Amino acid sequence: MAEILVVEDVPAVLYSLRIILTGAGHRVSCVADGAAGLEMLKAAQFDLIISDIWMPGMSGTDVIAQGRRLAPRARFLAITGGNPNSGVLPDDLIGSEFGADAVLHKPFEKDDLIATVSALLKAAPTHG
Repeated sequence: MAEILVVEDVPAVLYSLRIILTGAGHRVSCVADGAAGLEMLKAAQFDLIISDIWMPGMSGTDVIAQGRRLAPRARFLAITGGNPNSGVLPDDLIGSEFGADAVLHKPFEKDDLIATVSALLKAAPTHG
């Protein structure tokens, strides 16, 4: 079982991720914006942070960049539907200066989420 933080501004997506990840045996904390996500990272340890990229206010790229400093041992999964006006392609999110470990493109299947989460957690130490 892993400690997972999900940062997602769309309530239906946030709820779905919580159900899927809890059903897979993980402890899941959820927040609806980037600033709240960073506050959670200051207050608790997580093995994996899943962040949407395109959110109002603080973007997921900022959450991941700042989250790396707050939780250097955690893994980061970016989820995105893409924003063609941004100039940033989803595949550019991996290994860039903010350092997502993986990217899932919305819409994605439950099995793809579980497989990606499992692979990332195998590479990360757990807290519980």
